[in-house]
Amino acid sequence: MKRVLIKLSGESLMGENALIDKEKTKEIAKLMKRVREMGIEVSIVIGGGNFFRGRSNEDMYQLYVDTMGMLGTTINALGLLDAFKKEGVSGIISTPFDLNGLIPKYSTEEVLEKIKDNVVIFGGGTGHIGCSTDTCASNKASMIKADTIIKLTNVNGVYDKDPNKYSDAVMYDKLTHQEVLDNPEIKVMDIPAIKECMDNNIDITVINFNDKENLIRVLNGELIGTRITSNE
Repeated sequence: MKRVLIKLSGESLMGENALIDKEKTKEIAKLMKRVREMGIEVSIVIGGGNFFRGRSNEDMYQLYVDTMGMLGTTINALGLLDAFKKEGVSGIISTPFDLNGLIPKYSTEEVLEKIKDNVVIFGGGTGHIGCSTDTCASNKASMIKADTIIKLTNVNGVYDKDPNKYSDAVMYDKLTHQEVLDNPEIKVMDIPAIKECMDNNIDITVINFNDKENLIRVLNGELIGTRITSNE
């Protein structure tokens, strides 16, 4: 792998007493430093679930729900960048918003140039109402021509049904994008995101992030988690 996009949940930044825990962000920063030292170009799409989850507030106007979510991801991006700087990791934030100079605005061409020497943190989602961070991940992976999306979760991979609810859930080692699209019980990413990955020949790897070494293992070629591909 030469260039990867990591899909990271906002909840992964949470601690017992903080929405953005300093030790959690420090751990992620150290991990990104190791990835960069492997010669891999890396970007991150960060979620905002530690601040606000839209599906838990369905009685609110969609405009407000989505805007709050996008702003939450931007706050998380700033929290990550702070940890990066403290650990000596070069990074930038790219958002779809004009934040009046608070965060520099980068063009696609500038992002493609910056990613060679920086971890690019994508905050703010797609900047559009009705789009999840899954869609943002597939959009950004397509934009930077990533080899794969690595989705970091709290389960070991992709299952035929929710493993938190069903003890007999079976984990897949490998799937095709089409198999995911054909089976609504397989929950990985939103349907538009899966379609975009299939159209642009982008693999998706789902691994358990409770063990941080899993990221290094999969980048070293170990077969862990679930791989979604149409290349074989």
